[in-house]
Amino acid sequence: MDEQTALRERRRVNDTVGGGNVTKRRTLELLVLGAGRGGTSLLAALLDSHPRVSVGFERHVKSTLLADSHQGHPDARAAAFLAACATEAVSSDTRIHGNKITTEQLARLEDMAGFPQTPTPATLRMFFDEMLADCRFIFILRDGRSCVRSKMARAGLDLEGACRRWRYAAGVYHFLARHPRALCLRYETLLTAPETELRRACAFLEVPYAPQMLDGTLHPRMNPDYRNAGFDAAKAGLDDVPEGCEAMLAAELERCGYALRASARD
Repeated sequence: MDEQTALRERRRVNDTVGGGNVTKRRTLELLVLGAGRGGTSLLAALLDSHPRVSVGFERHVKSTLLADSHQGHPDARAAAFLAACATEAVSSDTRIHGNKITTEQLARLEDMAGFPQTPTPATLRMFFDEMLADCRFIFILRDGRSCVRSKMARAGLDLEGACRRWRYAAGVYHFLARHPRALCLRYETLLTAPETELRRACAFLEVPYAPQMLDGTLHPRMNPDYRNAGFDAAKAGLDDVPEGCEAMLAAELERCGYALRASARD
């Protein structure tokens, strides 16, 4: 989809949703994303606990981004996702209305059958720069070693599949790390210094920090398995990393700023 076509689609969504009532929001304003098992649910829950922010938990994803009816048409699925979020935003009574997705779901815009090794720049530009031109993004990055460990233990993936999905997420991270409308957070820092990271997020969203955000670890809409009375820093540890994982991810881990253990350099 070229820039002019994307602009026309955004205008169509804005004109359709809300009936031209300029006092109501007509677009998605915030998208939280990161790798599956990478902290997106926790971050969404913390942000949704702010009185001026609402964040959906993968709302409309199955019916749009993952819809088989649009197979082969990533721009159509992205436009459908934006339209569904914009319709919901009209009735939101919060200052900022958002949603959260995983990079695995984003990858389906590129390949409905398999899983790409790295994101295609054209797809990232279409989604983030053309379709979501009025949206801000908060990306949460988790160390690939603990993320892969969690994917294998909780999602039943094999080592190669889990590593492939994390590498794709890292590719999206690199794109957004230099994006003017994006903030990138670290899962490990969110667990060990949550108030510091949430203050950064609030400053980025131009809302005051709200202490009740820290209570979001028990958010009722978060998967019960993810809920905690506080922040469990042990989840960021590197115990029991699957054999061969660090070697497979070594180059990308270092590019993301994670230090390798001595055994991975041998």
